[in-house]
Amino acid sequence: MKTQNSSLTQMTLPMSISMHSSSPKTRRTTGREVVVFRRNSPLKIIPGGRTNHSESPLKAMILDVNARSISPRALQELSLELYAVAILSWEEHEDLAFQVDLHPDFPHTIGALTGEAPLPDQPRDFVKEWEQRLAFENRYAPKGAKHKRALHILSVLRRINSLENS
Repeated sequence: MKTQNSSLTQMTLPMSISMHSSSPKTRRTTGREVVVFRRNSPLKIIPGGRTNHSESPLKAMILDVNARSISPRALQELSLELYAVAILSWEEHEDLAFQVDLHPDFPHTIGALTGEAPLPDQPRDFVKEWEQRLAFENRYAPKGAKHKRALHILSVLRRINSLENS
């Protein structure tokens, strides 16, 4: 949003993204929540062959993530990090980050209908869940935008899982 203050033009952003903090520090400024951004640490140089290779910050970020056993809360944080490094688009981040277990009205809405309690910290197999979502999209909207997003999210989760298993 742009604001003009006499001859001064100022650009204000709602928040900036922190890639390396699991719980970002926030400051209140003029009614908006601002996330403090921390710079990346220098890459580690790995000697090998004729050239030195640097360790990928993405690999370091997802090295200990198991997409077949991750909690909704951890998946939400991972989704933001994947969006911040441009692996996921904003729409894909929205799809992956939306976890009903984290909604404050879960006990009064879905929980009231199903009789279940929210389990935001209970690990689940999100590869399987996204395979089911992709199968649904294949059945009802195979040429839609949600189908493409589900396919990309599933491929990212499978890749994360393959890195964790290797």
